[in-house]
Parts: sequence; structure tokens; C-alpha cells
Amino acid sequence: MTPKKQPADQATGSKQRQQRLPPNERQMLIIEGAVSYFAEVGFEGQTRELAKRLGITNALLFRYFPTKEDLVDRVYQQVYLGRWRPEWEDWLKDRSQSLDARLRRFYKSYLSVIFTYDWVRIFFFAGLRGVNINERYLGVLGGRIVATICNEVRHEYGLPSESVCPITHTETDAVWGLQGQILYISVRRFIYHQPISAPEEIVDSAIDVFLSGISGVAIAAAQKATQTAERNAASVSSGP
Repeated sequence: MTPKKQPADQATGSKQRQQRLPPNERQMLIIEGAVSYFAEVGFEGQTRELAKRLGITNALLFRYFPTKEDLVDRVYQQVYLGRWRPEWEDWLKDRSQSLDARLRRFYKSYLSVIFTYDWVRIFFFAGLRGVNINERYLGVLGGRIVATICNEVRHEYGLPSESVCPITHTETDAVWGLQGQILYISVRRFIYHQPISAPEEIVDSAIDVFLSGISGVAIAAAQKATQTAERNAASVSSGP
């Protein structure tokens, strides 16, 4: 059955109502529409098609976002920075709690943010297309979370602090490995479309595995870094 055409007066009224939207509301509708659109089709999707889906002209869209890059930047802010919880870092640094408890609290909260269709699909579409979302977000994650966990692991096992002995790639790689396991829960659900019945139990298992081996990794890495620093210092002091 052919759908009925919208009466001209109704269409005109709808258009007028759209035009009456305050600029901040219009802008937010565009951003939310872009999040859904890019999560579905990726960043090869055209802004003209996005505008069509939103029921606005391409010219109106570009009035708010002069370039596609401007729109992508707002998508990044909305989906990644906007959902970042500043208390995560405080939780990880709270030494009144065991490291085990801190990791479980953080990663279950973190999973609740990334275990969404738009978060994980936009992240992977951006990586495949070379859109500057992954690099920016991983920089934030590395500096605020991965580095913090490495420092807290050092403290947990009585190892030299970062100021005495710089954190090694071996240590950060171990934490990134845990980070990847948590992300993979979302990948399985929203990329591979596998059912995930108990995601928090998977988090617990990943942390169990991480804690069972991280002490040995951190101790060996810190010892090696300390020895290297000592040799370098001795070489400098001995001179030519």
C-alpha cells in the first residue's frame, strides 16, 4: 500500500515547528542523530543522508557544523568524553580499599558505559576509517586509567614508584591487555552479535586472571628497569 502523502498544511506546520527550535536544541538533535547514524553505517556515511534522516536540509546541518570533521568532533565529545566519569580515577587511587576491590568497582562501572551499541561501533568504525577518535580516546585512557593502575600495582607490591623507576612498556601492556578483555565483552555483543548473559562475571574472571600474574610481571619489569637505570648512571659517572 502506497503511504499517504502528508497534507501540505501539515507539512508546512511541521517545518515551521522545526524552524522554531532553539539553536541549542537543534544542535543537540543533530548530534544525537549523528551518533545513531555513524554507529549504524560508519564514517563513510554522507552528511546529506544524515540530514535527510533528520528531516532537515544539508544547508541547515552545515550551518551548525560547517564540516563533517566538526560534527565528528562533537560525536566524540558526546559519546566518549561526555560519558567519562571523573570518579573512576579517584576510585582507583583510593588505597583504603584493596586493589582487587578497586579494579572490580572501576571495570564494572566502565563496562556499563562502553557496553552500548553506539559506543563500541563508533569506536571500531573510527579505527577502520582513520577518524581521529581512537587516538584521542586512548590517550585519555592511557594517561588517566592505565598509568594509574600501573602505579597502584607498584604500590600494592612494594615496588619503586614511577618517580624512582619509570613505568615500563611491559607493565602498561599488561594493563592494556586487561582493558582489551573488558572491551571485548562489548565487541562480542555489538559487533559479533553474540549473547552475553552475565557481563559482570566476565569482568570478575578477567580481573582474577590479571591479578594472578601481574605481581610477577611488575616485579620483573621494575627490577629490570632499575638495573638498567643503575648501569646507565654508573656509565655516566665513570666518564670517558
